[in-house]
Amino acid sequence: MKHDDPNLIDSLAAEYVLGTLVGRARRRFDRWRAQEWHVERRVQAWEERLVGLALRLSPMRPSPQVWSQIEKRIGFSAAPGTRSVPDGGRRISTMRALAASIAIFVVLVGGVATWRATHPELLALATFSSPNAVQPAWELRADTNMHHLRAVALGGARPQSGKSFELWALPDNGGAPVSLGLMPDSGELDRDLTEAQRSALLSASKVAVSLEPTGGSPTAAPTGPVLFVAERTRRA
Repeated sequence: MKHDDPNLIDSLAAEYVLGTLVGRARRRFDRWRAQEWHVERRVQAWEERLVGLALRLSPMRPSPQVWSQIEKRIGFSAAPGTRSVPDGGRRISTMRALAASIAIFVVLVGGVATWRATHPELLALATFSSPNAVQPAWELRADTNMHHLRAVALGGARPQSGKSFELWALPDNGGAPVSLGLMPDSGELDRDLTEAQRSALLSASKVAVSLEPTGGSPTAAPTGPVLFVAERTRRA
């Protein structure tokens, strides 16, 4: 599996969120999203995109079995004789509403914690454009420690059949270019940088994009034409 293929990642993330990715494939993807920050980012993007559809669905009353499971998970049990008193139905309804509120609160708190952990602040790093282009091709963003990188397609580079755009760090010491992964044809692509990639990026004042065979360069160096070169933003 090509972990840098943005189309594959996006397709699997969409299937995962829709629930059509099942069985062993879903379990493999679960492991993948747990290990790769940029894969988890695509899952969250699809969840945000589809939440509007979910909100338009007609509400459904949960079955007694669902309420029972919620009560069991939060450790709630009705006091003996509760159901036999005149206002027992109201009390049970109140407690079930409380149980649902607690469950929703736990989910929201967990979601916020996950969002903060997986969404470090990303700052502008470089912009790729050409003198004759109407609009830039891509924007690069990275966290302050250069561990996470995001490439955003801005429409200034036209996808080419059978080809991929690949990003390279150009070390100032004249060393060989270091691949930082593929660039998206559209949308955005997040990735964690390896220590070698991070080191190369920190030592480079310029980054470049070359045109390569589908999936990227078959060697450790650019094999196609270098289409864009950009200055990397220096940080204190």
